[in-house]
Amino acid sequence: DFKNCDIWLLKRASKNDKWGPPENLGPSVNTPAVECGSRISADGLRLYFASDRSRGQGGFDLWVSTRATRTSPWGQAVNLGPKINSAGNDGGVESSDGLELYILSDRPGGYGNNDIYVAKRATANDLWGDVVNLGPIVNSADHDIQVRADGLVLFFGSSRAGGYGKGDLWMSRPASLSAPWQAPVNLGPTFNTADDDIGSFIISRDPPTYWWADSSWEYYQAPIVPVVDFNGDGKVDLVDLVMLINDWGKSKSVCDIGPMPWGDGKVDIEDLKVFMTYYEKANPPAQP
Repeated sequence: DFKNCDIWLLKRASKNDKWGPPENLGPSVNTPAVECGSRISADGLRLYFASDRSRGQGGFDLWVSTRATRTSPWGQAVNLGPKINSAGNDGGVESSDGLELYILSDRPGGYGNNDIYVAKRATANDLWGDVVNLGPIVNSADHDIQVRADGLVLFFGSSRAGGYGKGDLWMSRPASLSAPWQAPVNLGPTFNTADDDIGSFIISRDPPTYWWADSSWEYYQAPIVPVVDFNGDGKVDLVDLVMLINDWGKSKSVCDIGPMPWGDGKVDIEDLKVFMTYYEKANPPAQP
C-alpha cells in the first residue's frame, strides 16, 4: 500500500466493456509522497505527473515515467530538472504531437496565482527548450490551472471573471499553427456551473470524447462533435461540401475538422473523411 495520493490505472477489454478494478502503478511511479495530475502522451509511452517527493526542485515538480510499448511496464520516474521545474509548484502535460510541454506553475514572474507556460522541442528525441509564459492573453490575475493542449485547442481551468461559477473550463485556439493563442472563451453552461468545475480532464480521440471531473471529483463525459454545417443553414449538404472543396489547402478555414477532434491546421483529405461520415448520416440513401 502507498500513503497519500497515488496514480492508479483502470483497464477494459474493449470500448464497449465496463472498466475493471483500479490497479496501482507501483513503486516505479508512486512513493509515500503525493503523486497527482497524471497525463499520458498521445503515443502512450510517457506518463507525466506532479509529485512533492524528495530530490525535486521545489514544492511539486513535474516527473515523467516512460515505457517501450503500450503493454510494457512503466519505468522508474525521473525529474524533468531545473530547466522545467521551479522552486514553486509545477505540473504539466505534453501536446498531442509531442513537441510542446504545457506547464502549470506558481513560479515568480507570472500574471497571477498560477500561470500556464510552454516549453518546446524540434523532435520527440530532443531536449525541452526554455519555459515561456503564454502571456496575458491566456493567463489572468486569478488561478489558471489544469491544462490540456490537443492539436489546435488549449483547454484550461480558471477562476477569472466572466465565468459561471467559482472556477470554469475555458478554451483558446490559434488562427493557424504558427499563430499565437487567441483570447480564451468560456465553454459555457453545458460544462460549467455555479460551483467550482475545475478538477481534471482528458480527451480521447477514438471516439472523440471529453472526460472531466469537477472539484468534488464527480466524473463526467461528453462526445466531441465537429461542426460540419459550415454555412450555418441547419443542413449538412452539398453546399457544405463545395465550401470544403473551395477551401482545399487553406490553413484558416471552418472546414478544418479533421483529423478529429480538432483538425491539423489545413483543409485536406482528413477533413473530407470526417465530413463524409456526417454527410452520409444526414443524407442516407433512399430505400428501394
